[in-house]
Amino acid sequence: MGELRDKVMEELREKVRELRRKKAWTQEDLAREVEVSLSTVQRWEKRGGKPTRLARRELARLFEEAGILVGGYNGR
Repeated sequence: MGELRDKVMEELREKVRELRRKKAWTQEDLAREVEVSLSTVQRWEKRGGKPTRLARRELARLFEEAGILVGGYNGR
């Protein structure tokens, strides 16, 4: 189970970076869109943090708007 969770979190980290790049956003821009701090986004991208349920929902919405496929990830 731990390996699956690690894989899902790694995919999320990659998608967060992909979303930012696709939209030409800085980490600060993404933080503002998701309504979290800059340090929170930095932790997400550096393997140090897991987005809250609310943040995951917002990320999923942004991913959908950007046309980024996220596999089975649906923000839950």
